[in-house]
Amino acid sequence: MYSTNCITPDSAPCTTLTQIEGLSSRYSHIPTSTIVQTIREAGWEFASGTARAGRTPERIAHAAHVLRFSNPNLPQVGGNRIEAVLLNSHDGSTAFELGFGVYRIACANGLVVRTATVGSVRLVHSGLNLDNVFNAAKSLADRAPEVASTIERWSGTQLDHDLALQMSSRMARARWGERFVEADLLTPRRGEDTRSDLWTVFNRAQESVIRGGMEVTLTGNRRNEVGEITGTYESTRKATAIRGALKQMRLNQELFAIASEYAWN
Repeated sequence: MYSTNCITPDSAPCTTLTQIEGLSSRYSHIPTSTIVQTIREAGWEFASGTARAGRTPERIAHAAHVLRFSNPNLPQVGGNRIEAVLLNSHDGSTAFELGFGVYRIACANGLVVRTATVGSVRLVHSGLNLDNVFNAAKSLADRAPEVASTIERWSGTQLDHDLALQMSSRMARARWGERFVEADLLTPRRGEDTRSDLWTVFNRAQESVIRGGMEVTLTGNRRNEVGEITGTYESTRKATAIRGALKQMRLNQELFAIASEYAWN
């Protein structure tokens, strides 16, 4: 996770005891630190966490946050660790979600598995209780082989250059939209990333989209003195990292969904 707002279960907003003003009386406020303890009882261990930035102490205390958990009972799959990923907030901006992630040991890079592909649990706060959280965390461990199977299947799917370029361009547009013109998302950053299978190519492109560091060419609108669009231009700059916890998670899910369309065997 590439965020300056790194958190632990013992820091805000996880430890916030009050809900933000203006929420429904049906809203069930359970501090994330309490939820973390329940997830630990189900066999998961806290690994890392990030939170959305806030401009006021109240917003910081209630901001959306993402925590990742490892499970010592789950084997690694080709240098990848299957994780549980928790999304929560105390300001009403998101529901509680618990799903799968994958952590690449070699590059300290965290992926998020698209929920529609493998499955997750999403609970609105009006129905959130610790029994549901415990059962969800236990079921994730039971369903981890589905994620392992996905990794193995993608590792056995070869992509030619044209398909790899097509997929990486679609992944770039997931971040930059129609402004995207060109970027090299596929140059390996380490020796083990030179293979051409779907899993490796996806990880190369995903790391570039999330972490940045390469040059990206985007279009912009030219405007006259009264703000009217008079044309377009292209500019090239160094891509920055995605640092927002919630944006990072949602974009990761979208990238995974794009790559899953190329897994045909």
